Amino acid sequence: MITDDIKFLLTVFEWLMGILIVLLIYLIIRKAMENRLRKIVEQHKIQMNDKVLHSILTGDFLRSIQADTKAKKLAMEELISKYSDVLEGAEEKKNLNLLAESRLSGYYRKALSNYRWSTRMNALFHIEAFQMESLKEDIQLLLKRSRISKSEIIKGLSFLAQIQHKGIFELVTEEYKDLSYLEYRSILSRLDEKNLEQFMLGYHSCQLQLKLAIIDLVGLKKDLAYLNFVESKFANSNGEERVRALKALAAIGHTSSVENFLPLLSSPNWEERMLAARLAGEMKCDQAIPGLVMLLQDPSWWVRSQAGQSITLFPGGKKILQEVIETSSDSFAKDMAWEWINKGVYQS
Repeated sequence: MITDDIKFLLTVFEWLMGILIVLLIYLIIRKAMENRLRKIVEQHKIQMNDKVLHSILTGDFLRSIQADTKAKKLAMEELISKYSDVLEGAEEKKNLNLLAESRLSGYYRKALSNYRWSTRMNALFHIEAFQMESLKEDIQLLLKRSRISKSEIIKGLSFLAQIQHKGIFELVTEEYKDLSYLEYRSILSRLDEKNLEQFMLGYHSCQLQLKLAIIDLVGLKKDLAYLNFVESKFANSNGEERVRALKALAAIGHTSSVENFLPLLSSPNWEERMLAARLAGEMKCDQAIPGLVMLLQDPSWWVRSQAGQSITLFPGGKKILQEVIETSSDSFAKDMAWEWINKGVYQS
């Protein structure tokens, strides 16, 4: 009985050792093949570099530049990626995109239908990086698949936003309603002013997370042309939407009527107090100084810190903070005033 058990264990051990040896041989062969491919790619990059650069700088696409093998495709892909990161001229960027379209679009079109997720994602990454507008329809077909990962959806929508696709508004408001605020913001950040305005005009038909992304992006642009839009959203919303609108106003650093926002310095919501303090500081509203001084005693550290920062933006702000140190009985207020006097700089 014991002998049979030992024989069984030895057999299992031999099988496991055999499997491990086969796996090791496979990994060695695979690594050798990868090293060989890498060496060939580097050789092609050396041979192609001058020709690729010539094509990008002049728009003259030499016939000798081909990507008819995997190694050549990788070499050209890496060269174009390198130059896309360093070239800034509009004409050069246009030539680079055209070169990528003419030599790599076939590979990426095929890759988008590959069963491997990593292959599809790699194609999406480069299609967006090279702004390959000719593959727009292929991206749309990919998005219609029943089995598609969320990362592919985000990348596909980001590309369509980047090329200012006319149907991007309908896509994110009708077909993709369950994305997060950060995902929507990542997509919409690629839109130009005209297409962003389409989202502003259709704001009321957007889901909440999309609304928050729109408001945030408007605030980041810091354009006074969007002031009425942000003020209206603040006046006619509540909760997170209202806070985001106030944050956008603070980012813009202006409001048509600062008096309407002074009461927020005593709001029960700490975020509103903090953002109102920031807005008052940006506008250097003298009427807000007493309220800002009071906020140096606020229970929230974030509010106290913003109040101190805003006071430093006023002419004579340090003097006001020094008076707080000398006259206030509140230790929080004294500590915060001392901190901002010693910082002595504005930090956004």
